[in-house]
Amino acid sequence: MNRIKDLQVAIRALEEAAAAQLDGHPGAWDRWYADLGCKPSRLEFPLGELFNERIRGSVWAWAMTGAMTTANLTKSDGFNAQGLEGKAVIETDLAGALLVARDLPQHRVAVYV
Repeated sequence: MNRIKDLQVAIRALEEAAAAQLDGHPGAWDRWYADLGCKPSRLEFPLGELFNERIRGSVWAWAMTGAMTTANLTKSDGFNAQGLEGKAVIETDLAGALLVARDLPQHRVAVYV
């Protein structure tokens, strides 16, 4: 898997597909999801972000399904976090990863496809 270099561009594409669907362009979301959104992805962020109120629902779902694992932070993560903190790792689809990533600080999240 490769890290998405410009996460904001990927998030914007997701939001534009959703907005087009809501604006009466049938199939916009379905096409985006079929082409990109359903791709297997990995979401990573420092463990401290688990307490971020904006992703509380996702954290609850991961806890209920056992979807989250943890790993050590490395310098290449570039999360601006303490090495003692560790990171959360969630295997999901690209759409789910981007929906969570948009609610986390830009420098504390990574998505891999």
